[in-house]
Amino acid sequence: MSHFLPFVFLAAFASAFGIAWIIAGVDPNSAPWYIFVLLVLLFSVAIFGFLGLALYFVRTKFHKRYSVDWYIKTSFKMAAFIALFVGLVSALAVLKLVTTINLILVILVVCLLAWWSYLGKKN
Repeated sequence: MSHFLPFVFLAAFASAFGIAWIIAGVDPNSAPWYIFVLLVLLFSVAIFGFLGLALYFVRTKFHKRYSVDWYIKTSFKMAAFIALFVGLVSALAVLKLVTTINLILVILVVCLLAWWSYLGKKN
């Protein structure tokens, strides 16, 4: 599984370039809707890739107790929940629906999904 880490880095780096291109080169007033969908997806992929890799390298450097595959799976699972949260919040921001209740609902959705993921594993 560690053979896929360079591809994750490349995907995250390409997503960062895509985000920079959209921010620098697209007029938000005349842009079609799929540019904003692409922006939200690129945010999610970039955060998933960079944060997953950072968590993996920090955890393997300071805590070498389990197998490499376990560290990869758990690091990227944590990164996926954070990327899901950022993706949902950025979608709310694009739609101009950021309110306190919507943010609380997004936090609740991500927490319940993480809890379900934790309780759903089979020993």
